Amino acid sequence: MATLLALEDFSPSEDAMALNKAFEGWSTDRKGMIRILGHRNVDQRKQIRLAYQEIYQEDLNKKLKSELLGDFEVVTPCPRKAWTFLFNRDGSASQDV
Repeated sequence: MATLLALEDFSPSEDAMALNKAFEGWSTDRKGMIRILGHRNVDQRKQIRLAYQEIYQEDLNKKLKSELLGDFEVVTPCPRKAWTFLFNRDGSASQDV
Protein backbone atom coordinates (compact mmCIF):
# COMPACT_ATOMS: atom_id res chain seq x y z
CA MET A 1 0.00 0.00 0.00
CA ALA A 2 1.92 3.02 -1.17
CA THR A 3 1.11 6.64 -0.60
CA LEU A 4 2.72 9.40 -2.63
CA LEU A 5 2.95 12.05 0.07
CA ALA A 6 2.77 11.81 3.84
CA LEU A 7 0.14 13.95 5.51
CA GLU A 8 1.65 16.97 7.20
CA ASP A 9 -1.12 17.24 9.79
CA PHE A 10 -0.91 13.73 11.21
CA SER A 11 -1.69 12.42 14.69
CA PRO A 12 -1.16 8.69 15.29
CA SER A 13 -3.23 8.88 18.49
CA GLU A 14 -6.19 10.51 16.74
CA ASP A 15 -6.01 7.94 13.95
CA ALA A 16 -5.85 5.09 16.50
CA MET A 17 -8.92 6.44 18.27
CA ALA A 18 -10.76 6.90 14.96
CA LEU A 19 -9.96 3.31 14.01
CA ASN A 20 -11.22 2.07 17.36
CA LYS A 21 -14.43 4.02 16.82
CA ALA A 22 -14.76 2.38 13.39
CA PHE A 23 -14.61 -1.03 15.12
CA GLU A 24 -17.49 -0.21 17.48
CA GLY A 25 -21.08 -1.21 16.97
CA TRP A 26 -22.81 -3.96 15.05
CA SER A 27 -20.81 -3.52 11.86
CA THR A 28 -17.34 -2.19 11.15
CA ASP A 29 -17.02 1.19 9.45
CA ARG A 30 -14.84 -0.18 6.65
CA LYS A 31 -14.93 3.06 4.68
CA GLY A 32 -13.62 4.91 7.73
CA MET A 33 -10.79 2.42 8.12
CA ILE A 34 -9.87 2.72 4.45
CA ARG A 35 -10.06 6.51 4.68
CA ILE A 36 -7.44 6.43 7.45
CA LEU A 37 -5.12 3.57 6.48
CA GLY A 38 -5.39 4.16 2.75
CA HIS A 39 -4.10 7.69 3.09
CA ARG A 40 -1.11 7.05 5.34
CA ASN A 41 2.35 5.91 4.36
CA VAL A 42 3.99 2.85 5.90
CA ASP A 43 5.82 4.85 8.58
CA GLN A 44 2.60 6.58 9.61
CA ARG A 45 0.73 3.25 9.73
CA LYS A 46 3.47 1.90 11.98
CA GLN A 47 3.04 4.89 14.31
CA ILE A 48 -0.73 4.30 14.33
CA ARG A 49 -0.17 0.66 15.23
CA LEU A 50 2.09 1.62 18.13
CA ALA A 51 -0.34 4.30 19.34
CA TYR A 52 -3.23 1.82 19.17
CA GLN A 53 -1.25 -0.67 21.25
CA GLU A 54 -0.41 2.00 23.82
CA ILE A 55 -3.97 3.35 24.11
CA TYR A 56 -5.98 0.11 23.95
CA GLN A 57 -3.40 -2.55 24.98
CA GLU A 58 -4.44 -4.52 21.91
CA ASP A 59 -2.56 -5.38 18.72
CA LEU A 60 -3.99 -3.45 15.78
CA ASN A 61 -3.01 -6.16 13.28
CA LYS A 62 -5.06 -8.74 15.20
CA LYS A 63 -7.97 -6.34 15.58
CA LEU A 64 -7.97 -5.58 11.85
CA LYS A 65 -7.88 -9.28 11.05
CA SER A 66 -10.89 -9.95 13.27
CA GLU A 67 -12.81 -6.96 11.88
CA LEU A 68 -12.07 -7.43 8.17
CA LEU A 69 -13.37 -10.92 7.60
CA GLY A 70 -15.97 -11.63 4.95
CA ASP A 71 -15.97 -9.42 1.86
CA PHE A 72 -12.35 -8.36 2.30
CA GLU A 73 -11.27 -12.02 2.41
CA VAL A 74 -12.99 -12.68 -0.91
CA VAL A 75 -11.23 -9.86 -2.76
CA THR A 76 -7.84 -10.46 -1.15
CA PRO A 77 -5.78 -13.11 -2.96
CA CYS A 78 -3.91 -14.06 0.21
CA PRO A 79 -6.00 -12.99 3.22
CA ARG A 80 -3.54 -14.22 5.85
CA LYS A 81 -0.85 -11.83 4.60
CA ALA A 82 -3.15 -8.96 3.68
CA TRP A 83 -3.09 -7.47 7.17
CA THR A 84 0.71 -7.27 7.22
CA PHE A 85 0.83 -5.36 3.92
CA LEU A 86 -0.66 -2.41 5.81
CA PHE A 87 2.40 -2.11 8.03
CA ASN A 88 5.44 -3.71 6.37
CA ARG A 89 7.21 -2.25 3.38
CA ASP A 90 7.79 -5.67 1.80
CA GLY A 91 4.55 -7.35 2.91
CA SER A 92 6.43 -9.77 5.14
CA ALA A 93 4.73 -11.28 8.17
CA SER A 94 7.25 -9.76 10.56
CA GLN A 95 5.99 -9.34 14.13
CA ASP A 96 8.48 -6.60 15.01
CA VAL A 97 6.85 -3.76 13.13
